[in-house]
Amino acid sequence: MWWYLLDVVLFQSCFLGLYLLFKKETFYAQNRVYLLVTAVLSFLIPLLDLSFLAFSFGAEETSSPAVAQLQSYFMMGEEVNLTASGANTEPQTSTWSLDAMLKLVYLTGISFFAVKFSIGYWKLKQLTQKARFERYIDDVSCYKLEASENAFTFWNSVYVGDQIPADQKSKVMAHELEHARSHHAVDLFFTEFLRLLCWVSPAHHWLKRELVLVHELQADAVAAKDLNKRDYAQSLLNQAFGTRNFEFSHSFFNHSQLKQRLMMLQKNNSRPQNLLKYLLILPLLGLMLTYTACKEESQEEIQQISEEAEAEKLRSQYMKELKEAVAKYGMFSKDIPEKFTFSNYREINSKEDFYRRNVLMIYTVEKMDEESGDDSKMSMTDTDAFRKTKTQTYEEYLQEKNNPKTEITEREKIDNTGSVPFSVIENVPVFPGCENLGTNEERKACMSKKISEFVNKNFDIGLAKELGLKGTNRVYVQFKIDKMGKVVNVRARAAKPELEVEAKRVVGELPQIKPGEHEGEKVSVLYSLPITFQISGE
Repeated sequence: MWWYLLDVVLFQSCFLGLYLLFKKETFYAQNRVYLLVTAVLSFLIPLLDLSFLAFSFGAEETSSPAVAQLQSYFMMGEEVNLTASGANTEPQTSTWSLDAMLKLVYLTGISFFAVKFSIGYWKLKQLTQKARFERYIDDVSCYKLEASENAFTFWNSVYVGDQIPADQKSKVMAHELEHARSHHAVDLFFTEFLRLLCWVSPAHHWLKRELVLVHELQADAVAAKDLNKRDYAQSLLNQAFGTRNFEFSHSFFNHSQLKQRLMMLQKNNSRPQNLLKYLLILPLLGLMLTYTACKEESQEEIQQISEEAEAEKLRSQYMKELKEAVAKYGMFSKDIPEKFTFSNYREINSKEDFYRRNVLMIYTVEKMDEESGDDSKMSMTDTDAFRKTKTQTYEEYLQEKNNPKTEITEREKIDNTGSVPFSVIENVPVFPGCENLGTNEERKACMSKKISEFVNKNFDIGLAKELGLKGTNRVYVQFKIDKMGKVVNVRARAAKPELEVEAKRVVGELPQIKPGEHEGEKVSVLYSLPITFQISGE
């Protein structure tokens, strides 16, 4: 939205800059058309799709679906809590993005000018309701203002004060009738609406001022047509001071533009060949159209930089919060607040959801790989999927999700490990005792519970005390359930090698599991299991 508004302001400024070349010509009708048409064009041109005019600077890279692959790959087991930890909750925090703050300021400005417009319109309506109808002239309603020296036009009605000298009234009436006949009020309300939308734009305030001046010059030219210009100018001077101008109407005695009106009254009519100046709009339009066509690539690059900076900021913030929550509650524990949890079934409905899930995936995989030797490194950290996860933005994720050309197929999701992601597998592995459950989600929950109970029963927690460990201790385990239903490739990371050995021993003793199935074939599935226990100090 902000790029669009900037383009509107830029184009309106360019059109008004060109207008200075023929502003002093006496082609008032043409100037009026120019100002109105270019005001509309400034809003329309940025919306045009003119990509066929753009220069190509190389093939566009398509976003890899690798991140979604990684985020949906693991079958995340319920954390095994060998010693329960305290349950506390942490309040949700909210942050205001720069975009949200700018929108608030913009909408506040619109509200302010809308109220100002409404108050001004109401005051003018109050004044006109006190006027007394006199007659119709060419379908224009004429009213008399009691005890007033003002004269103005409001829509299709003319209001003239009874304090204006009789010898001046004919000139004033001729001027105001031209405003009404030419429907200048429509232009006024149109430009007022544009000022409301673009209240931060000096160009749109300038636009209204120029259009009002054209209206006055056009009405002056008609009113002074059969009069002596010097006498008409003198009547302007005699009556201008001590009168009041109204924002939403045309006033014969407009103080701010009086000097320019007097100058233009004395100016001779412009030569017809000067109309050729208006052709200068053609090259200007050409430049605008070319700019609109070519700016998309550079605009996308700037937008990408902004998105990447925001992504880095949010990842850093959420990673800090995650580490604090893990230290307090334990990873994947039941006590940890929901915003720090991960589920293959959990929908991503916001930017916060995406980056929290993204950070949790990065944290989990890096923890598994941290301080491991080359012979026991977790394979997922060496994939393109993991490297892409650390850089993907929320906008790229939405583009992949919504664009059929980048939709991730099941075949693309098969990793070089030969395993099928849990998020797409047709039938998940089934732990003994979970066979009668109907859905993948139910069987997965049952399997997670059974494995947790098995590890809780068989893990030698006394080993931690023997090693002199205190406080919260964690072991991260990853293994594969192969096509035969056997647990293979067991890997573990812990503070002590002895804990890693114990974790591998316990997991290696898991019973035979019914393997997962996909497209009618038995397939292997990766499983991640966090184990947490606490040793109280003596």
